[in-house]
Amino acid sequence: MAHFDRAIPPGGKGKVNLSLNLTGYQGQVWKSATVISNDPQKPSITLNLHVQIRSHIEVRPFPFIQFKGSAERQEEKTIDLVTTSRPFQILKVESTLGEKIVYHLETIVKGRHYQLKVINRPKTGRYFGTIKCLTDHSKKPEIQISISCCLDG
Repeated sequence: MAHFDRAIPPGGKGKVNLSLNLTGYQGQVWKSATVISNDPQKPSITLNLHVQIRSHIEVRPFPFIQFKGSAERQEEKTIDLVTTSRPFQILKVESTLGEKIVYHLETIVKGRHYQLKVINRPKTGRYFGTIKCLTDHSKKPEIQISISCCLDG
């Protein structure tokens, strides 16, 4: 969203205020905005923003697990849940995938670091679903991890 001074006298100064909704972003983010004017010497200027977004609870490496290829070559997948702010507890873990996966939550550092380990059970086929971790963190009460599978027979 941009707000700016519409009319600036020659030789004067103006303000451009930009705001970004970074909900759902994690890691490095690059954004840019181009300001266009009637200045004959500089008709446009690009403003660049490069930031490192740290969520209250980081999901590493990504909030997504994919099982693909041959069933014999599938390994346990691990997701790390790490706080970058205040300590938190995982109150409950739910899955929409029923018997298709087995998951286990392990405490690495109480209140600060947990590991979610996920194992695929079917030998062939496709599915998609989620694992939801409910927390006591007021800024991040729910963490959703997408799971997909596409296995050859």
